Amino acid sequence: MPIRIRWTSKEYFGATLILLAMNGMIQLFFIFIGQYVLEMGNHIILILIPIGVWVAIFFASLIIFESYAQVERREKLKSRFSKKIAKYSTIKKFLDFHLTKPLLIVFIVFNGFFFSSFFISTLFLDKAMSFLTAEIISAISCLLIANIIERNYGRIHRY
Repeated sequence: MPIRIRWTSKEYFGATLILLAMNGMIQLFFIFIGQYVLEMGNHIILILIPIGVWVAIFFASLIIFESYAQVERREKLKSRFSKKIAKYSTIKKFLDFHLTKPLLIVFIVFNGFFFSSFFISTLFLDKAMSFLTAEIISAISCLLIANIIERNYGRIHRY
């Protein structure tokens, strides 16, 4: 899972900060769910584990962003002289923004795996351990999905 963008450069530094902040907002949402909806009081599980998961889903969103950027660069090089006469709807414009696809993919995958693994693990474990298990499983699944997207969609063919 190589990341080829220099994230501290002037061009991509803003995108990096936006991805970091939005992934932090996702984790704040899950901390809120864990503390108030699930009524957990263990601060180690509610604060320290989501910080590690935040880093993992940030890395997954960076990988997905880079794979979509590679495809966009390849399409731009292929269709350099073509004319653009297309009218887009508002939803299409929103989805074509370069930061929405990685964030939506990470959010959907994280939510799906979190809630399914949480409800399955509550059958066998208490709430705190179920929350911990669900966070870890969903973070690992986000990294695996990002790896799959990078391998199958964002690869560059060099001849």
